[in-house]
Amino acid sequence: MPSTVDQPDEERVDGRDARWAAHRHSRRSELVKAARRAVHHHGPEISMDDLAAEMGTSKSIIYRYFTDKSGLQGAVGSAVLEDLRGALEAVTEQVIRPRERIEAMVGVYVEVVETSPAVYAFVTRAEAPATAGEVRGFVAEVEDIVAESLLAVLRPRGDHEEADEALAALWAAGVVGLVRATVERWIAARTSADRPDRIEGEIAAKDRDELTTRITDWLWEGAAGVARRARHDRTRTERHEHDHD
Repeated sequence: MPSTVDQPDEERVDGRDARWAAHRHSRRSELVKAARRAVHHHGPEISMDDLAAEMGTSKSIIYRYFTDKSGLQGAVGSAVLEDLRGALEAVTEQVIRPRERIEAMVGVYVEVVETSPAVYAFVTRAEAPATAGEVRGFVAEVEDIVAESLLAVLRPRGDHEEADEALAALWAAGVVGLVRATVERWIAARTSADRPDRIEGEIAAKDRDELTTRITDWLWEGAAGVARRARHDRTRTERHEHDHD
């Protein structure tokens, strides 16, 4: 077996580069996990000084691996997206019926936000106007994930793959926009330090399953379907009350 000194200089350099790249990737992953834990426990407003302390490192190390806070924000966002992608792929493999698939995807999104609203707020907020594009990038990636899942629903309708992808992209933008706005309003009501008024209190009182079902109804049935369901519920309530008079 040849010794190290017998190996060409280029091979030795390539080996060192590979080991350094692997070390850097591993260290970066550890820092992302540590940042995610710190934000989860201390909130999205955590300062860089406190973030570094909670991560067990220094700001200079964070900047070495992520350049600035928005870079760290993007890296944590990528980790959240990986979790989201894996969860969506799992449910879409298990669920075939279109409505159930939409409900499963909505449920995954709601669960991700509810599990750690602080991390969700951290990766979707802009620290400065210059980072708005990165936040938009996070949302766009979520839309891409949803669009991929929706293709299985749309593709049987026709043979034109490009048209299907265009429809999936548009539908995904609408789905993510509605789900995101609804869930953020729900989370805001649940985490507000202010004493809630009646409406905010009722919003906060809704659990994950109820919210998922409601959002799915809105997406699947539209305004007409929601109005029809509301009339049906009122009629059923009135009949129930009449029967007990």
